[in-house]
Amino acid sequence: MVTLNYMKDDWVKEKNGSRIMQVDEYQIVETVSYANGNSTPTTKRAYNGKVWCTWVNENKAVVTQPFLESELEPAVPEVAHY
Repeated sequence: MVTLNYMKDDWVKEKNGSRIMQVDEYQIVETVSYANGNSTPTTKRAYNGKVWCTWVNENKAVVTQPFLESELEPAVPEVAHY
């Protein structure tokens, strides 16, 4: 069983980084296996260790990119002062 460290919309940043991002989703892949030499494949969904995160870059463009969960740490978003 996999224990996920973040939930959708959590704020994170790369370890030792400053860019704050928001978690979108965990990347799930389909894996195929053959049990006991059986020729009928079994397909199941599995977490591959990547988390898709979104942020706004310096050009005001929205960027979404996968990161290894182990390379992320919790972050606190900056609050705009008006």
